[in-house]
Amino acid sequence: MRRLQVISRNQRKTASRLIRFKRNAGDYMSPVFLSAMYIGRFAPSPSGRLHFGSLVAALGSYLRARHENGRILLRIEDLDFYRCKKEYTNLIINELHTLGFEYDGIPYIQSEHTDVYLEKAKELIYKGEAYYCHCTRAMRKQEPCHCKELHLQQTENTNYALNYEVHDVCNNTFEDELLGKVHCEYKTHELTLIRTDRVISYNLGCVVDDILEGVTEIVRGADLIDITPAQLSLYSSFNKNAPRYLHLPLIMQDSERKLSKQNHSPAVLDLASPQKLLITGLKFLNQETEDFNEDMSVYKILSKAVDRFCIENISKRPLLMIKLQHSQ
Repeated sequence: MRRLQVISRNQRKTASRLIRFKRNAGDYMSPVFLSAMYIGRFAPSPSGRLHFGSLVAALGSYLRARHENGRILLRIEDLDFYRCKKEYTNLIINELHTLGFEYDGIPYIQSEHTDVYLEKAKELIYKGEAYYCHCTRAMRKQEPCHCKELHLQQTENTNYALNYEVHDVCNNTFEDELLGKVHCEYKTHELTLIRTDRVISYNLGCVVDDILEGVTEIVRGADLIDITPAQLSLYSSFNKNAPRYLHLPLIMQDSERKLSKQNHSPAVLDLASPQKLLITGLKFLNQETEDFNEDMSVYKILSKAVDRFCIENISKRPLLMIKLQHSQ
């Protein structure tokens, strides 16, 4: 007799998601699909409320996608459960709505899909491209890591990190839609895909999701330029074509610190009205705003901005300083 295999709900969910991963990733890079649909995304981390740098990244990705008559997705990158809070997820979604951003589909919450990332990590282990590592930072300072040769196995009683050996697939150089040819000075030889505390890394999560969701172009801040070659290596390891990249100028609050939650940048909606914030963000991106005013709705501002969007107007300087003040 043939034995019936009982499959749990979580196993069915994982299998379904992985089938979509293979189907979407195989189809979305075809020339016909590319010419028919641009797919972009905005992917904030809920470690705090939106700051002005978040707004500019949201604006850049939104305007680019809508100007190309494409789709724009919202993804919440909350895999680092030590830094990310559920209340910030809800706040960010509501703040984006207040600012007038209208995304396609429902927000994609990474922490609800950890099974998929774990399965894709196993795939890299089977290929021999990822390996468990017991080295601490102190040990690495004393001597090189040899864990790849040890073939360590993770058990319930171990807390090994999972590392990935980065391949030089692009000579540390890539083509940026705004900046042209970019050469990264910092070379990443390995990535940690899963930390010793079992937190799944940003790099694994975002590459898997960008493939799964069929993202054709990533619009993000220039602080992520240096990690791009390592992410391109991951696409190659998954046998998938990479999306295009467009890196926006990074906003600095002074000569040394970027606007970020870690640097305690103020929540953007505490600074001014949504309309004024959108206009300020558009000016930062050097877009036409001459006839915009705070009496207009956020939807009208965004609609006009989409029609007028010009990528050539955006500054190619990687760092731009801005002084933010509360409205009186």
